[in-house]
Amino acid sequence: MTRQKPWHWALLIAISVSLIFAFDLLPNPPQLVEVILGLGRGTLRLAPVVSIWVLMFLAVLIVMAGLFHMLALLFRGKGSYLGILCGVGFASFPAVFVGPLALLRAFLSSASGQTVYFTCCFILSLWILTLCIIAVRHNYNLSPARAAAACLIPVFLVIVLPPLVVALYMAS
Repeated sequence: MTRQKPWHWALLIAISVSLIFAFDLLPNPPQLVEVILGLGRGTLRLAPVVSIWVLMFLAVLIVMAGLFHMLALLFRGKGSYLGILCGVGFASFPAVFVGPLALLRAFLSSASGQTVYFTCCFILSLWILTLCIIAVRHNYNLSPARAAAACLIPVFLVIVLPPLVVALYMAS
């Protein structure tokens, strides 16, 4: 296992990714928040809204690292929370390519642009998941299968299970 935990670099990458997401997914973050909260136009300023967005993004990474940590320990891994937090921060790096992809989507026609964008975002998501699995494997000295399980169980619980529960609820 790595002795150094370059958390400041991981944090810098995570903040950079969150800023790219803030301006890619939310071209005008204050206006979107104003609409959601039913506030008048021009009520909110950019800096506080983006700061809250960055803090929420970091909170998600912290929780995700916590889930990976708990599961890795359940799978008898030996490692530190700070190590996996660094790993998750570094694993988020491929998301910096979402900005250029959004620009490419804007230049292409709507159907082809959307197809390229969503296909590439899916590939980036797989890349990030693979990096998370590698981080868990390295930090906890787990087998590839156990590391994959430690990463895929939270993904299932957070991404797959809620829509499945809603669909089953709506069907009944």
